[in-house]
Amino acid sequence: MTTKLKVRQVEAFRAVMQLGSMTLASEQLGVSQPAISRLISDFQEAVGYKLFTRKRHGILPTEDAWRLYQEVENVFTGLDELSRRAAAIKNLEISHIRISAVSVSGSNLLPQVIADFVKIYQGVKITLDISRHDRVLETLLSRRADVGIISGSDFTDDLTRVALSQRPAICILPEGHFLADRPVIKAKDLAGLPFVSFPHDANFRFRVDNLFERAGVERDLRIEGGTHESVCNLVAVGLGVSIISPFTALLRSRLPIVARPFQPDLNLEIGLLWDESHMSSATRLFTEFMIDWFKKNEEAICTLEPPPLRPAGVHQLRRHAAQS
Repeated sequence: MTTKLKVRQVEAFRAVMQLGSMTLASEQLGVSQPAISRLISDFQEAVGYKLFTRKRHGILPTEDAWRLYQEVENVFTGLDELSRRAAAIKNLEISHIRISAVSVSGSNLLPQVIADFVKIYQGVKITLDISRHDRVLETLLSRRADVGIISGSDFTDDLTRVALSQRPAICILPEGHFLADRPVIKAKDLAGLPFVSFPHDANFRFRVDNLFERAGVERDLRIEGGTHESVCNLVAVGLGVSIISPFTALLRSRLPIVARPFQPDLNLEIGLLWDESHMSSATRLFTEFMIDWFKKNEEAICTLEPPPLRPAGVHQLRRHAAQS
């Protein structure tokens, strides 16, 4: 039967091997010399073989003692590395954040948020996955993602949710379109016009179709785009008009399209989700960063003519990291 070794015994053995003296080992460990002798005696009994031979001027380690000492050093080296890695996690040097987001935010806003975040926390690894709304929830619940960004207000009680912003949908048209000079586009204005839709199984498509159905307006629905980016691109080349999320200013600013307020209102929301019970310090910091980023940039991400984006609270977050 193997006797379980005690940490204090191993520390005493290591000190004696390093210093070559029980007297010096007792001084280093802050215990009496008899206590060191007792620890070494108990340790020798626990391992089951002789570790030291007494000589006139002290003790001499046996060959087995030198072999065991190498193993002890390997253990302590591993502990030192473990301590370093533990500190690295605290200091966000080896952290990993997995983000699952719907396309309107994942392809449009999140790259800029992530770019601003890693300027401050350069050691954090980030994985961004663009998914459908239902898959974002699924990956969070199965712990395959740490943070989720959705475009709706629905969520599960198992997740914590913060609404980053809520705004009405907008109408986009190709530059030079005959409706582009109107300050507001109404549903009836789009009657009979080519309309770029989202896929039939998209929640936003259902909401838009339901709005026009209630308004009694028929559109020409021959063209579909799978994401906000593809819809904007299709509108930009003149294939129709569309109703899209207001959180697309960065995307629209690069295309020859114009955006106008749309009535009746169709409110959209960007929601930030996470599982509070499985949240790393890096994930918590990223969620705080995102909330702050959206507060400072809501005008830029929601207006029809976006001004430049502003970085989030860099100085505040650096102080937060230094205090962690």
